[in-house]
Amino acid sequence: MSLRKKLTLSMLIIAVIPAVVLGGFYYQYFSGVLLSNVQQQELQNNSQIIYSVDNFFNSIFKISDSLLMNEELIDILQKSYEEQSSPLEGYRDKAQVDKLLYKDGYYLDGRIETIAIFPRNNSMFYYCTEGNVNPSYDIHAEEWYEKIASKEGAKVLVGVHQNRLVYAFSDAASPYCVTVGRSIYSPYDSQLLGTMLININVHDLQTCWPAFKEDSQERFYLLDDENNVVFSNLTEEIGGKFFQGGLEDGISSCRIDGKLYDTIVSGSKSLGWKSVKMIPRSQLDQEIAVVPYMTLLLMLILTVLAVLVSIFISKIFTRPLQELYVKLQRFEEEKSGIPLPENQVEIKGLSRSYQHMINEINALTIKNYETQIQLRRAELMALQSQINPHFIYNTLNSIKWMADVQGSKRMVTALDSLIKLMQFSSKNSREVIRIQDEIDLIRDYINLINLKYFDRIFVDVHVEPGLENCETLKFLLQPIVENSIYHGFSSMVRQCTVQINITRKEDRILYEVIDNGKGMSKEKIRQALEEDHPLNSHSFNKIGLYNVNKRIQYIFGEEYGIQIDSEPGKYTRVIVKIPARIYKEEMANA
Repeated sequence: MSLRKKLTLSMLIIAVIPAVVLGGFYYQYFSGVLLSNVQQQELQNNSQIIYSVDNFFNSIFKISDSLLMNEELIDILQKSYEEQSSPLEGYRDKAQVDKLLYKDGYYLDGRIETIAIFPRNNSMFYYCTEGNVNPSYDIHAEEWYEKIASKEGAKVLVGVHQNRLVYAFSDAASPYCVTVGRSIYSPYDSQLLGTMLININVHDLQTCWPAFKEDSQERFYLLDDENNVVFSNLTEEIGGKFFQGGLEDGISSCRIDGKLYDTIVSGSKSLGWKSVKMIPRSQLDQEIAVVPYMTLLLMLILTVLAVLVSIFISKIFTRPLQELYVKLQRFEEEKSGIPLPENQVEIKGLSRSYQHMINEINALTIKNYETQIQLRRAELMALQSQINPHFIYNTLNSIKWMADVQGSKRMVTALDSLIKLMQFSSKNSREVIRIQDEIDLIRDYINLINLKYFDRIFVDVHVEPGLENCETLKFLLQPIVENSIYHGFSSMVRQCTVQINITRKEDRILYEVIDNGKGMSKEKIRQALEEDHPLNSHSFNKIGLYNVNKRIQYIFGEEYGIQIDSEPGKYTRVIVKIPARIYKEEMANA
């Protein structure tokens, strides 16, 4: 992924996360605000219902006031019908009162179901209704009668109860009503004249609020001052006790059958009645369903703006870096020797300084590399070309001693091996030789060494067919064999054996040198590979195991080198790994 894309992506993440957080906050905040607004609107609607109910009963109270102030009605209620002619007069008065009740009461509001007056001095009562009146109705049997009588003419609103005064039109009609009752007193002597009842069927109260939707899941309750259900859209609950007590005006919530409802309560201060709406929260959520879409739209707008701003800013920041990148590409191509046309855009100041620095580093790197190559080659050639003078001295003394002791052909062999070794060492220009040449060197070296050790040193060489013409380092095996003789076989009187196995494994050649000497400890193994110790005076040259390992890594790479495995008192095994390459004369002389 390019730098510009990474920067754009990072800025998008930085911008989108706040957008998501802001969107979540926006959703939560405005959902709450809109839900609160919807609830407040429902509370206002509910308050309007209770206001309409108050107005309705105030109008009924006024009707009752006008009837109580009617002098004709008061005069009739003060009459006593005990004389012989009183029954006929009583019927005439009843017709007059019924007409008065219709004209000044029943006719004024169509929601009145029944108006009735029960005289104190007459068993016959007056009424006006479209229904069938129960002639045996006894007002004194009603449990709420004493409440009306105790108020001494004040207005009394009796909550929901069964209407026993009028027979229901049908089985489907509601038997429940509410009643406005008042005691009637004489304005002259304050004598009780009777009781007036104005009954309103609970279904006629529906004119005080708008009709409910048929598919609505709302619950509506109109409660009287004793928490009884005056009206509900659930008709089976009319006349019963409301299932919640202690309701206070305002908005609260409850669960019904596991479903969350918002309870909205508005109360009448004058009547003590309450209008209760219970609306499912899911229904209110539908009314604010636009909020998620507005939130998504806001997040989409913010995301688009973030993308555009991120792309713009990333271009501003990455354009100089892109130009610098082009410069680096040009530098790499120029190093390859291919000239490029000057058609690239440069970075002011920084680009020129950086290019100058690159040129200087390049020159210093090349110079340092060439110096290191020359130093390594000089060091290797110096190490290879040096023969320990003590070795030559000791060898010549051994030849002299043999010449004095016995006159055999062994002297000729020894001298021949010495000559070959000196000729081999004098070839300073070569760093790599054939494996066969290294094996011949080992054999000549052993011929000379056995002069000192009386042929107790035995070297067995096994070479996998086809590897004789592969290349190896000059003086690769000789220091390892010499280490086995002088360190592994010192103070030994038995036969000393060195086994050399040369095999190929995939693209590598493995040298395995095993001796039956006294072995090496782990500390000596570490010192042999990590520390350059001075060799003793009997060494053929000054190349030890440390130098052999370094030479291998210099020429072939860090993955090649020497490994040593040894068990003290039993053996030492040295494994050398170098790449498998066919020996080429021109490469060896390079």
